[in-house]
Amino acid sequence: MKKVTLNDIAKKVGVSKTLVSLVVNGKARGYGISGQTCDKVMAAVRAYGYNPNQTARSLRTGMSNTLGLIVSDISNNFYASLARQLEDLAWELGYNMIIGSTDESVGKELKLLEIFRNRQVDGIILSSSQQNPTELETLVKSGFPLVLIDRYFPTVPIPSAVVNNKVGGELLAQHLLNQGFRNPVVLSLTPSYISSVAERVEGFVSVFENAAIHTEVHNIPFLCLVDMVEDFFTTRLHDKNMPDAVFAVNNNLATATLRACHVHNIVIPKDIALVCFDELPYFDFSKPSITSIRQPVAELCSVAFSLLLGQITNNGETKPGHVEMMPVELLVRESSTQISDNNGWRSP
Repeated sequence: MKKVTLNDIAKKVGVSKTLVSLVVNGKARGYGISGQTCDKVMAAVRAYGYNPNQTARSLRTGMSNTLGLIVSDISNNFYASLARQLEDLAWELGYNMIIGSTDESVGKELKLLEIFRNRQVDGIILSSSQQNPTELETLVKSGFPLVLIDRYFPTVPIPSAVVNNKVGGELLAQHLLNQGFRNPVVLSLTPSYISSVAERVEGFVSVFENAAIHTEVHNIPFLCLVDMVEDFFTTRLHDKNMPDAVFAVNNNLATATLRACHVHNIVIPKDIALVCFDELPYFDFSKPSITSIRQPVAELCSVAFSLLLGQITNNGETKPGHVEMMPVELLVRESSTQISDNNGWRSP
């Protein structure tokens, strides 16, 4: 049986081979090709069973039209949202996307970088778990398109899209301080050197330090987060040394805190306040609703994708070491506001 070619499709539809190629490769929108024409081309593609040879096309053009995304945990709602929006941006311009999770393992991150490069991806967007990114510097110097998202290295010249994590921590701390809380605890993550984690903690702690209040910071391993948060509350209840407020540095820690409070019959915000950096869909309608920092996920993805595309197309718009830092928003809800008890305010 004769193999179907682009020419066959072009003759069937009555258009040029180039136009068919643009439609098949998902680039019609960028060239102003109408939706009606696209529908005709794709109908012919399906009718003829046309299947482009991706390997041959990659060898011919030097491009695979595939991008890589590497994050710490794709099951985390924040990273799942990033992945979906980046995938949509990529698809609109004719790129596919493959995704990997590192579980905060540097070894796994390096292996995924190797695998993705062996798969001939055109570029990678990375949320790195590394502390000393020597390999990433080498990769960038070789000319390979790489963009960091969510996390970055202030002293290493890699294009990055991040939010102002320090300010987010400051906003949450100042809110708690204004509400009268004086004995906060930070539930953080290991590795604690990761920029997003370190800056959130730094911002939060600095506000209380300026008020001459000590803040405890507990770093919890990524892979045993739920059990260790519950153990923290078990120990504090036993020792009768409960904080009056908890800052969870990400949504997984906030969820673990809510679970532990439920197990131990700790009532939020009557017994303890809870604030979180980042949002979950239920934070707005849970009882109590959860005070949090909202990150501009859509803008973060748009900037990261533009930085990567600038390197891939070599249009000169992406400068080495360029860092885009976006603002965050404080959403004050019920979990951190003072509540009335017997016609008086709860004393922190």
